[in-house]
Amino acid sequence: MFETTVVESKKHVTGIRQYVTLPVSVALHVIVVVGIIVGTIWNVSFPANSPAQVAQYSVAAAPPPPPPPPPPPPKAATVTQVIKPVEVPKNIQEMAPTTVPEKVTPVATQATSPGVEGGVEGGVEGGVPGGVVGGVVGGVVTETAPPVKTDAPLRVGGDVKAPIKISQVEPVYPEVARKARISGMVILECTINRNGEVTDVHVLKPLPFGLDQAASDAVRKWRFKPGTLNGQPVDVLFNLTVQFKLN
Repeated sequence: MFETTVVESKKHVTGIRQYVTLPVSVALHVIVVVGIIVGTIWNVSFPANSPAQVAQYSVAAAPPPPPPPPPPPPKAATVTQVIKPVEVPKNIQEMAPTTVPEKVTPVATQATSPGVEGGVEGGVEGGVPGGVVGGVVGGVVTETAPPVKTDAPLRVGGDVKAPIKISQVEPVYPEVARKARISGMVILECTINRNGEVTDVHVLKPLPFGLDQAASDAVRKWRFKPGTLNGQPVDVLFNLTVQFKLN
């Protein structure tokens, strides 16, 4: 009997604990979860302006207006032509003839001098009939041009015709240059006078061992038909070449 009583009392106590423990456990879990949620929310910092307000502010802010266009360039000043009125004399009626004359007397012309006959327009008074415009007063008409007087020799070209070689003398080949086997060409600038003679000689391209001197001595003995200007013989500058060849 005692054993039966003990067993029954243990069963009764166990059932009460079961009913009390479950609600207390659930309550503790709820409290812990709520505490965690409240702590998390408490530490979160919310923005002062909500996204909706920021969006409204960004939409409401309009872009600045574009700058005004530049002013148009000033118009070019138009040139106005001023026409001066013609002043009519007040006594024009007194100046004009009242009657038209039946015969008009021609105006007397100046008498021309006898030397002007046969001249050309623009001629000079006192010129020779048949002369040219720009001639010298009192000049004489000649069939041939006067001889050209020049002191300095002229260079060949244009109206200056080159001289023509009539005869030449071969240069003497120096023995030193022959033994040294020197050959080539010497270029000389010469003055050929009106008689066709070579007077002044300047070496432009020399050769060693006396070849340039031998060339100068040879061309001084050459003879030419002189150069001319307007058909008249003149002194001219002319380049001559002397070739030295070994046999």
